Amino acid sequence: MRHSRCKKLILLHLLTLFAFLSCLQAGTSPAIIPQPNKFLLHHGHFTLTEQTRYHTQTPLARNALTYLQQHLEQSSNYTLKASSSNASIFFRYTPQIIKKAEGYHLDITPESITITARDKTGFFYGVVTLLQLMDPDIWRGRTNHNQWRIPACHIEDAPRFHWRGMMLDVSRNFFPVDYVKKFIDRMAQYKLNRFHWHLTDDEGWRIEIKHYPLLTKIGATRGPDTKLPFSTFPAMRGKKNRVQSGYYTQTQIKKIVAYAKARNIEIIPEIDLPGHAKAAVTAYPDLLLDPKDKSHFRSIQKIANNTINPAMESTYTFLDHVIREVSHLFPYDYIHLGGDEVPKGAWKASPAVLRLMRQHHLTHRKSVENYFFARMDHILAKYGKKMAGWQEIIENNPKIRKSSLIMAWKSPQAGIKAIKRGYPTVMAPVQYLYFDQQYVRAKREPGHTWSSPVSLKKVYSFNPPALATGVQACLWSETLLNKSIADYLAWPRTLALAEVAWSKKRNWIDFEKRVKRTALPRLKAQKVHYRK
Repeated sequence: MRHSRCKKLILLHLLTLFAFLSCLQAGTSPAIIPQPNKFLLHHGHFTLTEQTRYHTQTPLARNALTYLQQHLEQSSNYTLKASSSNASIFFRYTPQIIKKAEGYHLDITPESITITARDKTGFFYGVVTLLQLMDPDIWRGRTNHNQWRIPACHIEDAPRFHWRGMMLDVSRNFFPVDYVKKFIDRMAQYKLNRFHWHLTDDEGWRIEIKHYPLLTKIGATRGPDTKLPFSTFPAMRGKKNRVQSGYYTQTQIKKIVAYAKARNIEIIPEIDLPGHAKAAVTAYPDLLLDPKDKSHFRSIQKIANNTINPAMESTYTFLDHVIREVSHLFPYDYIHLGGDEVPKGAWKASPAVLRLMRQHHLTHRKSVENYFFARMDHILAKYGKKMAGWQEIIENNPKIRKSSLIMAWKSPQAGIKAIKRGYPTVMAPVQYLYFDQQYVRAKREPGHTWSSPVSLKKVYSFNPPALATGVQACLWSETLLNKSIADYLAWPRTLALAEVAWSKKRNWIDFEKRVKRTALPRLKAQKVHYRK
């Protein structure tokens, strides 16, 4: 009897202790997003103060250090200094331990912090995780904090997918340089590494091309008394009685590229062709349109005559100059050429296209598109670039390089099909990753309604195929009338995107808790107008 009572008391004590430890863990376990591959919480805290010193054995950590120093300077008004004798923050280059690119280990004890990596990106992501372990005020700017308590822990981490992207459309609604930089920095805070910059479309040409100044003089301005119509449903929302204008100079673009590079983000510029080109053909109709073409057509967005003619040699001279200037501005592998939604009826009555079809034995419109993209692939190769495009560019087996990157947007199945055909493929299905769609179907919700709603939970539920190159969400801007709406549609959905793209193991209930506990306070500290 006494033995039984003793067993019950021991069991009760064990249950009480377990409950206490569970509560302690729930209250102190850091809410890191995206979820690390391995995380172990230890006892105690490291306290970072003005007296804290760092030591590094590798220049690969320099960029990560600068990022950490900038946040401490902004928030606490002191600089993290170096020391070889009494340092307590260490950056160690150990490729024999860290096997995967972009991976890192983070070890925090009450006495020290050690970030171990094999490349500069790994060191940067180690710092990003370190900042997430700190009070959300570290992201606010100037605060009253002069010391930062960081929980002791051990983290081993590396990304699931190489390509973790976000697209921002600045053509339909223009966003100034300061917002683009904020957009990029917030991506970096959650280990996203590809910024797809949709720079041209029917509604505006937003990149300076010095060889063709009318692209921005005419193509970047729309509204009353301009050559570019202001609004055609549903391509542009908002007031129609004002002039809207804006573009990025090449000097501004170079600064944005450098800003992104410091955050380990590559920028993929998109020049949308041959459809979605109303701004370009309005600026240079003599170069891009067949003067004898009597075709009448409208795009799916109801925009008339918005398509570059692929049978004009002046088209390729024009695009050669454009690609040359774009390739010099963006020092990365890919330039995105769009390729989606060429309107039915385009070129149907173009004598130049009919001659081209006879000369090259082309039998239908899709074969004309194939000819166009084969020519464009040669131009890209000439400048050391590869083609990226929407899934339509390979629908009819064009003669383009197999290194061409396909973005599958119509469905997950479309992405799987492109992968099976041997193309590197980024998954961006509208059903899960189009952030221009409403969160839920409701009148007061901003966003589009032409596809299904995309809730936070639905984003998180997306399971990309293992053989995909990566994952990307798209923020089209037809309804983004201001920065607040852009923030609202992007956040907190971008948090779910980050975890889908990075983490091998995911749990919705745990993710939801981490979002509420620290991710939303981090967004609030940065004055991001997120959806609550």
